[in-house]
Amino acid sequence: MNVPNMKEGSMQRKGIILLATALLFCFLSQAAILAEQAKPFKIGVAVSLTGRFGKDGTLVKDAYTLWMDKVNAQGGINGHPVEIIFYDDKSDAPTAAKLTEQLIESDKVDLLLGGFGSDAVFAASAVAEKRGYPLISGGASSNKLFERGFKYYFSTLGKATEEVRGCVDFSQAVQPKPKTAAIVGADILFTSLACEGFKKYCGENGIEVVHYELFPMTLEDYNSLLLKVKSKNPDLLLVGSHLLVAMKTMKALKEIDFSPKAVAFSYGPTVPKFIEELKGDAEYVLAASEWTPNMPYTGPVLGSARDFNNAYSEKFKRNPDYVEAASDGGALAQQMVIEKLGLKPPLSKKDRESIMEKLHAETFDTFYGKIHFGPDGANVAHPPVAVQIQNGKLMNVFPLEFAESKIWYPFKAWKER
Repeated sequence: MNVPNMKEGSMQRKGIILLATALLFCFLSQAAILAEQAKPFKIGVAVSLTGRFGKDGTLVKDAYTLWMDKVNAQGGINGHPVEIIFYDDKSDAPTAAKLTEQLIESDKVDLLLGGFGSDAVFAASAVAEKRGYPLISGGASSNKLFERGFKYYFSTLGKATEEVRGCVDFSQAVQPKPKTAAIVGADILFTSLACEGFKKYCGENGIEVVHYELFPMTLEDYNSLLLKVKSKNPDLLLVGSHLLVAMKTMKALKEIDFSPKAVAFSYGPTVPKFIEELKGDAEYVLAASEWTPNMPYTGPVLGSARDFNNAYSEKFKRNPDYVEAASDGGALAQQMVIEKLGLKPPLSKKDRESIMEKLHAETFDTFYGKIHFGPDGANVAHPPVAVQIQNGKLMNVFPLEFAESKIWYPFKAWKER
């Protein structure tokens, strides 16, 4: 019988130890690699989920969720998944600023995306600028957002005064051409600027403004307001609005039997709830838009404009409006920059500075259309669009080269419906 000597036994034990050590090292190395690969890009969003803009803000949240799901299904950004942290700013600007600070300081997010409403985004973007975080918004367009000399604020929407251009320029394509207009709107940042835009483009189109009035968001008696307007007998009624303002205006128009030749809103009718609640009373209404599903746009991740519309409809059982598309357009532009720079989480201050510089320098082809941010952060590559509700659907009617239907004009009188 052969008995191994002590030297051979010692060597065998050393070999086993070395093999175990090597295996452990490989295991730990692989675990470290997997952990590094699994580390997510953390993105923070302060957005209105309750309060007066809660319904609008929820649409923005849904849009970002769709983008996140699509990105993660395709392997993430540079191999890293996306994780979005949502906080409810309750439609309150100081709360939006506080939550943005919390996302940066406590949650240690890598990136930010914008919420809804010019006041809230104005406050949040001031914090982002101070902390060196790019913030792209698809739900705010007040001109004042672009007048602060900020480097880190970007918007996929045009400026509020420019967004409404299609709702006045359409007058070039109808007969008889409208000669007079009344302009009313809520006396808050976005809607008051929309009214300024309506006035500007009325002037450019040779349309006389016979009534101009801003009213508080708390206004309850829309009938009295619109009876004053009715007495001026304007051809056009142009309204600086959010969803609730637009709906209250339409209900009052019917109650006082006021039928101008056209009624147009800066925002509201593109939100599905407008048609759902008003049904036939929503017909003929015009609204400012910056995107529709029939636009000939395409890009990475979300495909074409129609692909995005279909994916959104499948997930949320409703069609998106242009704010949801603009929100995801911004998220996509930021993603494209990160991929081009080859960045991985966690991002450093220098990384975010590089993202900011690249956002200013590049032009992005997306399902939302071309996106190019000017020096002030506004998207200078996107044309304003006018849509009209026809047979319960939003139809692109202006500019004519993008139109999918002729403009219904004039507005059909209430008694004839």
